[in-house]
This record gives sequence, structure tokens and C-alpha cells, in this order.
Amino acid sequence: MTSSEALLSLSLASALMLATALDMRFDRKRPLWLRFVISITMFGVTTWLMQRAIGSPVAPRLHAATTGELVWMRLAEIGWWMLGARVAVGIVRLVVVLENQPRETKIVSDLLAGAIYIATTLAVVNFVFGVAIAGLVATSGVVAIILGLALQSTLSDVFSGIAVGVERAYKPGDLIWVEGGIEGRVLQVNWRSTQIATLHDSIAIVPNSVIAKSRLENRSAPTPTRSITVTVNADSAIDPRRVISALGAASLACRLPLSAPEPTVECVSLLGDGNTYEVGFHVRSSEEVRPARTEMLAQIHRHLLHAGIGFGVGGVAPLPSPSAPAIGDLLAESDMFGALAPEERGLFAEHFVPVRLEKGETLIREGEMPEAVFLLSGGTVEIARDQGPRRQVVMRSSPGDSIGMIGLITGMASFVTATALTPVTAYQLDKTAIAMVLRARPELQGSLEAQARRGHAWLRCEAAAHEQEQLMQKPDMLLARLRQFLHRLNA
Repeated sequence: MTSSEALLSLSLASALMLATALDMRFDRKRPLWLRFVISITMFGVTTWLMQRAIGSPVAPRLHAATTGELVWMRLAEIGWWMLGARVAVGIVRLVVVLENQPRETKIVSDLLAGAIYIATTLAVVNFVFGVAIAGLVATSGVVAIILGLALQSTLSDVFSGIAVGVERAYKPGDLIWVEGGIEGRVLQVNWRSTQIATLHDSIAIVPNSVIAKSRLENRSAPTPTRSITVTVNADSAIDPRRVISALGAASLACRLPLSAPEPTVECVSLLGDGNTYEVGFHVRSSEEVRPARTEMLAQIHRHLLHAGIGFGVGGVAPLPSPSAPAIGDLLAESDMFGALAPEERGLFAEHFVPVRLEKGETLIREGEMPEAVFLLSGGTVEIARDQGPRRQVVMRSSPGDSIGMIGLITGMASFVTATALTPVTAYQLDKTAIAMVLRARPELQGSLEAQARRGHAWLRCEAAAHEQEQLMQKPDMLLARLRQFLHRLNA
């Protein structure tokens, strides 16, 4: 090959290396496989051009007419080595890091990339400049010892980070708990620390050496489902079977806990100052832990109160158990009758009849006209409707809720089915009893009309979605149907 052809090949190789260096700015915008393809293509073409210009880059034949050409050849050779190192690093990252699946913290791949670049630098010193590296390696070992002693704490964090990356205990996006009270989602794992977005809207930076020594829980593995246990201390004088029944009904009344696996209730201790019960349930993710726990405790309080079961207090003599709310108390708390005057509620209370339903019995059925209003005093009732092949649970009613009134008001067939999830106690008020009260007190029609304006909660429970929107958007329609209902009763 002539001298001019060699210089032309060298010029083209240098241009490709420069273009590759400039193009590296756009690498972050490309997927990993595309970066690797570009790098290996450039390296292959550059190797072929360097072979034509100076022979093998490992054992080059440098025949330069001037000092400038010699410097140019050495710089081109250095560039070739660096381009080769980039290809090797690309292979490592392609193997270690799965694109769009950040299972690694990249510490391992960064460590291997650093080792490749260090080896490349030593190769450049040896093959390009012809300097023996044995003495250099010995000198660097002494320097490494000095730096290691000076940076002992930092190196501890670094090697702990390497161990975390190899072990795969967690990855960015996982919810973890670290001994000491730090809980949150992993944002980043770098050489020195792990950054965690806590549940208090702050970022905790925990050194990797601390994490390596601490007890750790990955709450996103193997699934994000969380198990929660709520402890309740109830009156020791109450039969545990009654308490377990009330707690079971409370757990079934909650919407946030998962239905499978089912919530569990067990009595774990019998003490003079109160028996201890544990209610266990599961939620889909950690974000639902606090609202689910709050919902569960609220339902437990509601069901125990209506069952006449008091709480126990550790170290304190048993407190008097509260009495179960009577029909008057239930009417005062009811969504439908609560706003009536006490004497008006008393008129209705005289006509309520206590009933008991077993688990699985139906109070009202979808597509049928309700014949009575049920005011729950114990247990849990599921309100659901059929939507094609699947069944949609609208809500779950607890003691104090009323069922069936909207169907009576609107004169329409029920859009939902109400089924007892547990044994249920309730008070029943049928059409005939309502008619008797209104004949005796016609002015109650105005009170019931006022209650109709507060019928949004009723409609959510018992009307179909399109009917709910229609009635809520047109309150005059609801009042008209109420007047028709009252007219039919008084006819």
C-alpha cells in the first residue's frame, strides 16, 4: 500500500472516531441494543481502516515522514483502543442490564466498565507508548493502599453497594422497610447510598453500609400484596363467640381488604381486664394499608357498639358494657329517618318488627319490587347488581343502614340484590305500616320529601348507574315519584 493510501485510510479512521465521540451525546436517547450495534459497526470499520493504515493496532508499523504524522498515528491508535473499550462496555451492559427492566442497580455494570477502562489505559501505555507496566502496577498498588486507608468509610459504602447489586435484595421502584423506621420506594441505588422516597414526602439517603448491616424487608416481593393484623381488646365478660361473630361481620363490611384470602378473626388471649382478638386481612398494595386499617377499625367500632360489646382496657377493671342500641337509637342514626323530629321517629318506631336472617338469605332481589324497609341492627349485608356475566358489588351495609327505601319511593323494581353475608338482625317496616303512619300524620309527607333531597346515598346503593345519574340530575323527578308513592299509600 502506498503512503498516500495509508494516510487516506488513517484520515477516514480518524474521522469515524471523531464522529463516534460527537455522537455519544445522543446515546442516552437510544435503546441499549441500538447503541451496541452502532458501536460495534464503527469499531469494525475503524479496525479495517487502521489495519490498512498502520497494520495491527496491537503491533503497529509506524512509518511516519514527519513528527506530526507520528503523533497523529499514535492518537489514532489510542482512539481505536478507547473505541474497543466502549464496545466491551456495551457488551457488559447488554448482558447485565435488561433494557426497560431495571433489575440491577447498575453498580455491577459500572464496576466492570471501570475495570475495562483501566485495563484499556494500561494497554495503551504498553502497546502505544512501549512502556513496561510492571513498575506502574507496583506503584499503583502502593497508592491504592494509601487511598484505601484514607477512604475506608467511603469504600465500605461502595463495596456494600456492590453486594446489594449482586444480591438483588431490591431494585428501583420497590417498597422497602429498613430497620430504624425508614420506609418508602427506592428511587436510586448508586455507589455510595440508596435513595428512598419515604411515605412522608421526603427523600432518605441511606449509606449502603448501613443497609448491609440492617434488617430489611422488601414489601414489593414476591408480590405487592400486604398482610395486616389489627388487635382489639374486648370486654372479658362477653362470650368470645359473640365477639368473633361481630368482628367477622365488621371485616366483611370493609371494601378495601381483599376478599381472597378471606379476613380471619381469632381470640389470642383471655385476661381479666379484657380478651384480645386479632383481625387479619390483606390489601393489594402498601398504598392501601393506612386507609384499609382505618376502614377496618371504624367498622369494628360500629359493629361492636351495635352488638353491645364494650372494649377492654389493659390494667383496668372491666368497664360496664354498653347496651345495644334500641330501635329509637337506630332511627336517630339512620340515613333516612335521622333528620326527622323525635316524635316523628317515635311514630315509625312503633311499627318496626325485629327480624333475623341467616347467612345467604336475600332481603331484596334485583328486578322485584321491595315490599319493606330493613333497618340493620347487626351483621353485614352485601348490595350487588348483575352486569352481564359478572356481578358488581355496589356496597356493603352495616348496622344503622337502611335497605329498600328507594325502591318504595320510586315505585320501581330494585336494581340491586341485598344478601346477608353474615347472620343479620334487623327491624322491618312494610308498606302497610308506612301507610298507617301517614294517615295518622299527613304532615310527615313534607318531612319525607325533605329526606328525598338527601337521597344521594340511597341512590348509590339501590339504583342502576343511568337511573342514578338521571335522578340526581333531576331532583324534581325524584320528588314527583315520592309524591306518587305517598298518594298510593294514602289511597
